[in-house]
Amino acid sequence: MTDKIKEALAFRNISETLPQDAVVACQGTEGAYSQYAYEKLFTGGTQNIMYFESFSMVFNAVNKGMCRYGILPLENSLQGSVTEVYDLMHEHSFHIVRSAKVKIDHALLANHGSFAPGIVKILSHEQALAQCSGFIRNLKNVKIEKCANTAVAARSVSQSGRTDIAAIANLNCAGLYNLSVLSRDIQNNPNNYTRFICISKELEIYPHADKISIMFTLPHKPGSLYEFIGKFANIGVNLAKLESRPIPGSDFEFMFYAEMDAAIGSEGILELFKQLSERGGVFTFLGNYAEV
Repeated sequence: MTDKIKEALAFRNISETLPQDAVVACQGTEGAYSQYAYEKLFTGGTQNIMYFESFSMVFNAVNKGMCRYGILPLENSLQGSVTEVYDLMHEHSFHIVRSAKVKIDHALLANHGSFAPGIVKILSHEQALAQCSGFIRNLKNVKIEKCANTAVAARSVSQSGRTDIAAIANLNCAGLYNLSVLSRDIQNNPNNYTRFICISKELEIYPHADKISIMFTLPHKPGSLYEFIGKFANIGVNLAKLESRPIPGSDFEFMFYAEMDAAIGSEGILELFKQLSERGGVFTFLGNYAEV
């Protein structure tokens, strides 16, 4: 594992940047928040985006070489981690090459001629519904329908032709799908951001990378996690995030995901990773990358 990292560092061109004309997989459809993450990371134009129905299909597209990169939501500042993506991270072999923070502003969209009091059903992604729970609670007798993506919800409302259903989606979806804006900025908190990761099948490390993500298991015994965290404290590295997810089919065993503020060339990091990878169990280096 450490040999692969060293090889990537040795052959890295310091002037190299993320290829801007690469084909990129995104979940949803045009107008999805993943599209806006793409636009923060790439300048090749949205014609280079391939849309897929599910997160797992994005992983498959990257694994099979249909797309060089994939963009996936990792966590939201209000609702926390997107657990499905964390579980898929365990199932698939990939690396993180960049991340992007996207401001999330939700709006209630409906077909022309609709009025908020007449809405009987709202469509959206489950995270968006949770982020707008306060607004939804103030509506009377409204049913909720979960969709794979906020833009998919907006498209579905547009295609239905109905005036009694609405979608919670990005304001730009109103223009894309010829919808009226019934309410703006309906999220519970205006400070609403989602972090997206850009994944690749091969390890790619670019200049100015200052975040590292790893995936690992620990022995099921007292002090294991304490000892693990202590190793990073000993070399002065800050663990910015630590997440655990149950391993399917196991008896209360967990996979851990950690994010730290460091570069792979930071003092002590390579030696520590070497020690951790040789101690048994799972230890996977997910990537060294920058966030925009």
